[in-house]
Amino acid sequence: MAIRVASSTVYDIGSRGMQSQQSLQARLQNQLSTGRRILTPSDDPIGASRVLSVNQAQSINTQYSVNSKAVDSALGLTESTLQQVTELVQNVQQLAVQAGNPGLSAADRQSINVELKSRYEELMGLANTTDGSGQYLFSGFRGSTKPFSESSFGNVQYLGDEGQRLVQISASRNLPISESGTTVFGSVKNGNGTFQTAAAAGNTGSGMVDIGTVTNPLKWSAAGNVQDYKVAFNVDAAGVTTYDIVDATSNKSMIDGFDYATGTRPAGMPRAYNAGSEIELKQLPTDPAGPAWDAGVSLGIKGVPANGDSFSVQPSQSQDMFSMLADFSNILGAPQFDENSKATYQNGLGRVIGNLSNALDSVLSTQSKIGARMNETESVRNTNEDLDLQYSQTLSGLQDLDYSKAISDFAFTQTLLDAARATYSKVQGMSLFKYL
Repeated sequence: MAIRVASSTVYDIGSRGMQSQQSLQARLQNQLSTGRRILTPSDDPIGASRVLSVNQAQSINTQYSVNSKAVDSALGLTESTLQQVTELVQNVQQLAVQAGNPGLSAADRQSINVELKSRYEELMGLANTTDGSGQYLFSGFRGSTKPFSESSFGNVQYLGDEGQRLVQISASRNLPISESGTTVFGSVKNGNGTFQTAAAAGNTGSGMVDIGTVTNPLKWSAAGNVQDYKVAFNVDAAGVTTYDIVDATSNKSMIDGFDYATGTRPAGMPRAYNAGSEIELKQLPTDPAGPAWDAGVSLGIKGVPANGDSFSVQPSQSQDMFSMLADFSNILGAPQFDENSKATYQNGLGRVIGNLSNALDSVLSTQSKIGARMNETESVRNTNEDLDLQYSQTLSGLQDLDYSKAISDFAFTQTLLDAARATYSKVQGMSLFKYL
């Protein structure tokens, strides 16, 4: 039985064959020109899905790297500013030591005060530093709010908050790029950081007290410790100076229990005073018989306290750096006309020097935290760069073209296309009409 093949069918078969080979060759040519195996999702649906996922992960990782550079810039500016604050506090410490020279005249102290006030203005400027985008470094979350506002010399109000602005530098790490101004400038412990000493306002002698020493932190912070004491002095007619340690809350002697609320001691205090010796706030073997106690602190008093003079021992309180400098300025401006006023001056300077030491420790502590964050940023950035390399390698394995195979396939397709064209031209000639 003869099979009839219409001429149109022959044309269609030949045309479709050549179009198929041309289409395949065009796709191979596009692959060779782009270097990509997957040009459309239909080329490899699963591979295309994985490429999309890896591309997205790589883009996020790239953004983390950009963020880490922004963090580095912000932290670098903060660290530089804090270094200037450190140098400023150290300069003020030198002024305080210089001011302690008993040979200075009133004019000399005034010159120191002028320089001190200049340092004060410099500190205000540093505390209100902004970054390149106009955000304040020390205002917490409220980056657009000027953190410190001065109502008068030494009276400065903090207008920021206690938060920290965070920037994400990896999938699991958000790093702070701002600091609370309270932490750096506003909550510095006075005294020695644990307790503070002070001469009573009514003292008339030349006694001077140091900032004291914590001998046992656990005993100072124990629940039974009142943390509010008074070292009271008595000078008898023969000029013998004695002292007592008094619980300022109950007004009773810690040494022998005498109740000062009932009246004045008929004789001297229970301990003899030796100028310059350490006064320990605890029961000593030489004390009169009484209950054992130990506040865990001691202090030194030198000079000649007058009868009725006293010195207080209380927990440290928070103070801002601006009021510290204003306190120093007020001390410099106070007149010195007798031994008592000179002792008041030296007591004040001792307090200022101790407070400045605490302020310096506060700034250095913040600096160390900034340095740790900068180290962490560098470490995370290195990890992100390693991840980026891994993502690139994964993408290469998924979508990069095997050039050897593609060129071979292209040559093979070209051969098939040439054969299809040749066959088609011969089939075109297979018609009886040519012989009529």
